[in-house]
Amino acid sequence: MPDLKELAKRSIELFNAHDAAGLAELDDPDVVFSSPSPSGRNEIRGRDAVRDYNQGWFDAFPDARITVVTECIGEDSIATEAIFEGTHTGPMKSEMGEIPPTGKGLKGHYVQIVRVKDGLNISGSLYFDQVELMTQLGLMPAMAGASA
Repeated sequence: MPDLKELAKRSIELFNAHDAAGLAELDDPDVVFSSPSPSGRNEIRGRDAVRDYNQGWFDAFPDARITVVTECIGEDSIATEAIFEGTHTGPMKSEMGEIPPTGKGLKGHYVQIVRVKDGLNISGSLYFDQVELMTQLGLMPAMAGASA
């Protein structure tokens, strides 16, 4: 059985090194990944598509870094609560089209649940607050009475 704690640690190291190809090597060729989107959930299928998704974050936030807050390791799954931080200095791909760089910083919590089989990620589900992201980037007004 693969060491899931080591797999989780390696994933964070590769993300913080902006190594989309290295991250892709941790995925099963038929991996299924979902993330928030304006239309609900965005489902991505296949190692190459997930690699491109990760590269999109690296392109939009060249200084992106994640810090783990809590990690839970199960028999075949990894649940991670973490903080994403970066500055939006590159174009960001979205379902609504490309979002030009805002130059603003982003700091937000996210949770990701990954299922593993034979030492490779077979599925991943990412959860983050889209309103928080858009507000911090200045693409959506802050709600009245909300603290920044």
